[in-house]
Amino acid sequence: MNSRRDVLRVALGAGLGLAGLTACGPGGGTTSPATTSRDPLAPPSPVRTPTDDPPVRRVIALSSADLDALVALGMEPEAAWAVDGTGPRPWRDRPSPPAPDWGGPGLPSLRSLLPFGADAFALAAADVSEAQLRGYEQLATVIADPDGRPGWRRHLELVAEAVHRDPTRVAASAKEALDGWAEGQRRLGVEALAVVVGTGARPDTPVATLDGRSPLADEIRELGFDIVSHREPVPYRQLRRPGVQVVRVDPRDDDLVAAVRQPSVSSLPWALGRLVEGRRPA
Repeated sequence: MNSRRDVLRVALGAGLGLAGLTACGPGGGTTSPATTSRDPLAPPSPVRTPTDDPPVRRVIALSSADLDALVALGMEPEAAWAVDGTGPRPWRDRPSPPAPDWGGPGLPSLRSLLPFGADAFALAAADVSEAQLRGYEQLATVIADPDGRPGWRRHLELVAEAVHRDPTRVAASAKEALDGWAEGQRRLGVEALAVVVGTGARPDTPVATLDGRSPLADEIRELGFDIVSHREPVPYRQLRRPGVQVVRVDPRDDDLVAAVRQPSVSSLPWALGRLVEGRRPA
C-alpha cells in the first residue's frame, strides 16, 4: 500500500486547553475536538500522518490555517472548508475559494469533496478523526506533519514543499513583521503576555486565561516572551503586574478567535498586532 495512505496515528492527549484557543478554567484538563466542542476557541486536535508524495496540483484546504498557507504561497485551492468558516479575513486579500456542499457535523464527507477532483487535502491544522483520515487518504494525498501540529514556519514549508512553491519570500516577510512586533513589546518592557478570554472585566472579576499549551502560546514563546496562564480563573487585577502585557480575546470577535485558534503565516502577525493595539504593560 502506498505510504501516503498508511495512517500512522492520531495524536491523543495533546492537552490543548484555553490556554490552545482554549482558555484555562475550572478543572483544567484537555478539551474535546473542535468538531464536537462548544468552545469556539478550542484548537483542533493535531494529526500525524506521512506526507511523502508531493508535488500536488489540485488542493482542498480543510482548516483556516491550511487555507492561509496556500494563499500566502500564491496557490489557489480548488475548494476550502474550515470549522470557523472560510469567508473574508483581515489578513487574507483573496476571495474565498468554493466550498463543498456540506452542512453536516465535522469535516466534509468524501462524497461532498469528489466534485472538485483534488489530488491532495491540506489538513495540517484540521481536526480529523482516525476514520476520516483513513477515508481522505484513500482518495488523495494528505498534507500534514508527521510530528503533529506544526508552527507557522514549519507549516508554510510543509505546504510549500507539497505544492512546489518557494516559501522564502513569504517566510521572510512574516518573520520581519513578527520581529518588529516583538521588538516593539520589548521597548515597552514586556516580558510576558497574559491572554484573557472574555468580553471585559472589573479588577476583581475572575477571568480565564489562554492555555499555556495552545498554538498561540507556543508562537509567543518562540518570540521570546513568557505566557501567564492559570488553570483556574483568577481576579483580573492579579494579572496586572510589571512586565506583563495583559491582552484580551473577545469570543464574539470571529476574526480574532479564528486567528488565535489557528495562528498561521498570515494570521499570526495580524492577531498579535490586534491584541496589543493601544495597550501597555503595568
